[in-house]
Amino acid sequence: MDFKGKNVIVTGASGGIGCALCKKLSENGAFIAAASHTEDGAKAIASELGENCFSMSVDVTKEAEVIKFYKAAVEKQKKFDYLVNLAGLSMPCKYDEAEESLYDTVMDVNVKGSFLMSKHFAGYANDPAMIINTGSMAARNTNANAPVYCMAKGAVNKLSEGLFLQYAKRGIRVTTVNPGGVDTPFWGDRPVDRTALMTAENVSDIIYFLMTTPSHVQIHSIDFECTAKFKK
Repeated sequence: MDFKGKNVIVTGASGGIGCALCKKLSENGAFIAAASHTEDGAKAIASELGENCFSMSVDVTKEAEVIKFYKAAVEKQKKFDYLVNLAGLSMPCKYDEAEESLYDTVMDVNVKGSFLMSKHFAGYANDPAMIINTGSMAARNTNANAPVYCMAKGAVNKLSEGLFLQYAKRGIRVTTVNPGGVDTPFWGDRPVDRTALMTAENVSDIIYFLMTTPSHVQIHSIDFECTAKFKK
């Protein structure tokens, strides 16, 4: 699909999946408004994509920063066709070991960030338009070592359902992608079998495909993971 003339907002744009998606969209003509949590990340994605990109460091958990981002973005493009919320965070910890601050951080980044970005997107969205939120297979298969993260990703799925019910009449579709494990910096130095992980490009390809689907087709969610884990 040719994305020339299409305007896309991507959060978590400098991360593994975000960067892969931004590159593919840009190569196919899209204008990218990229949000990164850090200044360095924002500069890196801008350098990677060139003039067909606007980038800015944004804390998506702060409404004032989200509003500031949108005001700056619409100076570049008046309306947007897609919002892809990829900003996310996992802090593995069992329930009885979890501090309140850990709960707040995980829920804020994964749920509140998507909520705020989606809330303000509606005011700048074309008709038709699309929001893609990032859940996880962890929302389906709870992990005892990361229950707060699993809960947050479950909430993202319900957020998407609610957003669609409200925004459908305005021509905005809302979909949740629920990937399994992905080989990105997300894992840090945690021990993990990387042969059972998908690549960032695998996930960005799924998101890209969803963005090419007909505007009259609502895909509520899509679950997917690496087949290698089932061969062990």
